Amino acid sequence: MAKKKDKIIVNKREIDLLNKYYEIDNENRIVTMPLHYEKASDLINNKIISKDNYLFDYEELTSINDMIRRVPIMYKVNIDIQIDDYEDYDPKELLAGFNDQMELNQYNYQRENRLKYLKAGILLIIGVSILFLMGYAKINGFFGDDTRANVYSEIFDIIGWVFIWEMVTVAFLTPSELGVNSNMFKLRVREVSFSDSNKNQLAIESLYEKVKDWDSERRTEKASKYSLLIGGVAFFSIAVIDLIDMVTSFPAFIEIINAAGDAGVDQSKIIVSLIYMTVLNSAVIVLQGFAGYLALRMYYGRKVRVVFPIVFSVILVGLSIANIVLSSNEAGTGIVRRIISILIAILYLFGVITYMVLNKKRKNAEEIKAIFTENDNKN
Repeated sequence: MAKKKDKIIVNKREIDLLNKYYEIDNENRIVTMPLHYEKASDLINNKIISKDNYLFDYEELTSINDMIRRVPIMYKVNIDIQIDDYEDYDPKELLAGFNDQMELNQYNYQRENRLKYLKAGILLIIGVSILFLMGYAKINGFFGDDTRANVYSEIFDIIGWVFIWEMVTVAFLTPSELGVNSNMFKLRVREVSFSDSNKNQLAIESLYEKVKDWDSERRTEKASKYSLLIGGVAFFSIAVIDLIDMVTSFPAFIEIINAAGDAGVDQSKIIVSLIYMTVLNSAVIVLQGFAGYLALRMYYGRKVRVVFPIVFSVILVGLSIANIVLSSNEAGTGIVRRIISILIAILYLFGVITYMVLNKKRKNAEEIKAIFTENDNKN
């Protein structure tokens, strides 16, 4: 049975050209990339240096990445850094600095991603709110019935969709140089070594093994963060839409009160009922907005007391289920909206609970590590 790699078509001319400059193992599909430097200090970030540790220069990593991109995707890369003068730098410490810079890039990429999706979520909230406001105003004739009404509608429609398309651009169409560089090393580089001018290897390490030690986000943590992001954005959007709905309902309330007065009905009871309903709706809107705010804070890595979000989401699920049961004869749109609310609340609840559990585990791990460190120091 033929090996899978034998089914991949390779441009022989390209490999022949690369073979002039790199050492290529075609059988195992490995390219050894020798990188020459005159001095070890050319690799070091001289602005960040401690007594025994040397952090790799980010520009040099970017330059190495550019060279890796020129290697066919089906080949793995071994990087051999050959230095003429180590200037009393320890090759093992240089290798450690290289790995540290790669790991720091991974954490920076995670933070960059969180901020990117947070911005995208905010843009989505603004875009949806503008489109909802435009649709409500158009249905109720706030823009009038003449040509100006169509112009106003088109303007708000364009503005709303601009925010939504900007959200798509920020979230999915804007590449991250940091992410590309980090993933390039993780997926393409097999091992990294430091050698002298005679190509004698002084320090070598498998990057495959090193990547396993990086504290990158696990699947559960990613699921928790995305649940918090989606739930937070959804709650914020619902809060804004409900606020617009409530404010634009005031003219209808006034008409109801006036109609009751004309019919000789006691207006005070209707006014009290409308005030009660408005206060209740305002409280729910505030809670939804606050829940969305807390979810986005948790998503971005801020510490939050999780008691309120858990209680709120449980109550919301219960209320939504109760509303579906009590209004089983209601039109389909209302039922669908409440089902969506339940799904959002469940997603939100999952994100909050996993956030709490993961933070607890992390805290316990840090406490255990501190105890062992303290014992080692005593010994």
